[in-house]
This record gives sequence, structure tokens and C-alpha cells, in this order.
Amino acid sequence: MAYKILLSEKINSAGMEILEKVGELKIAPDPSEDTILKIIGEYDAIIVRSSMLTAKMIEAGKNLKVIGRHGSGTDNINLLAANKQGIVIVNTPEANVISVAEHVLASMLMLCKRFKEVDLALREGLFDQPGSLPGLVTKLGYNNIELNGKTVGLIGVGKIARCVAKMCVNGFNMKVIGCGVFSKPDDIKRAGIEPCDNIEEVASKADFLTIHVPLTTSTKDLIDERILRMMKSSAYLINTSRGGVVNENDLVTALKENTIAAASVDVFENEPPRKDHPFFELDNILVTPHIAAMSDSALNRMAVDVSQGVIDVLEGKSPKYFFNKNDLQK
Repeated sequence: MAYKILLSEKINSAGMEILEKVGELKIAPDPSEDTILKIIGEYDAIIVRSSMLTAKMIEAGKNLKVIGRHGSGTDNINLLAANKQGIVIVNTPEANVISVAEHVLASMLMLCKRFKEVDLALREGLFDQPGSLPGLVTKLGYNNIELNGKTVGLIGVGKIARCVAKMCVNGFNMKVIGCGVFSKPDDIKRAGIEPCDNIEEVASKADFLTIHVPLTTSTKDLIDERILRMMKSSAYLINTSRGGVVNENDLVTALKENTIAAASVDVFENEPPRKDHPFFELDNILVTPHIAAMSDSALNRMAVDVSQGVIDVLEGKSPKYFFNKNDLQK
């Protein structure tokens, strides 16, 4: 049987080749609701990246049997609508672990070594004056800090956070503490991470606070003015999870008032961010366009994993990453 599979956006060719072996594959002209509504009705499956899959879109998919999420987070999919129609959701929770963890480490280095600042200073000619470069670095106030011996605080201790912890300990001799919103202290200890009683304790002790929780009603604005004020003034915040987990207005204020030293943000509450987003006016923030999982290897793994999951469901098999299994079995 040839299945009809819709991609809201193009994915890595490794995944597309898998899908083309079992059915007819179409890439939507764009992922907007208006466009998807016009065509989704005839498809057995749809694969989405980070674009929204609303209740209206899902309800219009009269033949939908499976939704594939090219990535781990499913906050862009209306789960209630999918569950109501008995549609299986598969995702790729392990495919991007290494890539995102590497992005966190790169962000830490970029921030503490002040690469962004000194690159700009050199280009603007601030170092074009008498003196040695090392001497001018000190004179102009661009000395930096080492990662060695510093404390990394993890908010959430899932697969990505544990990979970050391993890299920090083995690569930079750092101390790692953490608090799992959905994890028990004993599980955290087994991962080689020192457990903390709560988020407040992690925030107050960390030199680098990195966020690794999904966006849910309980994690919305989890990092707000109150938590930011508990952090060290020399500390750095890194968010590669979801924009809504960190209150953006509160972070802007904290950065403007130097409540914390700097931040690195790869995700935004509304994506893509508008061109006049207040983050873009600040010098002490590193912004990237949701790129943490966009490595060649991670994109290949995500495409393969989501494609295989979709095919498994269409062929009546149990997929490896069955996101809403518990909901559909109720």
C-alpha cells in the first residue's frame, strides 16, 4: 500500500529517501495554517519541524494516522486535538542530544572568553594604539575567565543536560549541580550530578545556569525576575530549551541592570523573533536562531528517526519513540 505523507518543511534527504520507499511524499509550499489546511485532508501522515500544527489543522486531517515531530519538543503540536482523533505522535528525543550539548558548551566558551566583544573591538580598531596586545587586553578591560573549576547549574536533568554534565566534568573539570523538574534526587546522583533541593538553590550557586526543560504550563516563565535576582552578578544564563521557559522581559531587565553578567539565547517565545526584539539592542547577550540542533549529524538522525517512526505507525508496528502512547491508551 502506498501511503501519502506530507512534510510541512523539507527534512534531510536521508529521511526523505526512507519515506519515498513506502509512499507518495509531498513538501508543502509553506508551513502556514492556511496552506496546510488546503492540502492536509488527503494525507495519512504529516511531519513537522518547529512550525505550529494547530487543532484546526489536525482536525482537517481526516485521514491522519500519525504526526511526526522532527525534534524532541512537541509544544508546537496541539496534543489535545491529536489525542481526540486517536492520532499517534512520534518524535526524536535522542537525535539532537550531542549537538545541543555542544552548543551549550560553545555558548559557555563564547561568553566567558568574550569572543563576541573582542572580535568587534578588534574590527572597530580599538586595539590600534601603542602597546602589546596582551597589555591592551588588560588596559581595555577584556580579561576573561576560565571554565576550569566553575559550577554549572542544570535546570532539568534529562538526556541533553546529562550530556552537558559529562562534557563539563570530563573536558573542563567543572562542578555540576542540578535540579530536575521531572526527576528524583537519586536519579540525578546516578548521573554524576550533585542534586539540589530546588531551582532557587541551583540558581544561587551556579556560575553557568543552563535550561533543559520542556515548555509546559508548569515551566512557563520558570526563570523570571525572582530567579534571576538570585543568581550571582558574575553568572551566565544559557537557554537552548524553549523561549517561554525564560521570561524575556525579565531577562532584558536583568541584562540591562547587570543583575547577571550575560546570557546566550537560542530560542524565543515567538519564533522567528521580530527584527526589533529587545534582545538585539543588548551587548551582553549572544543570540542564535534555534540552531543548537542544526548540526549535520543531528539533522540526519532526526530525519531518519522521525521517518522510521511514521512508517512504523502506518505499517501497524509500535514506534520506538511513541510520544502520546499513555494518552491514547487511557
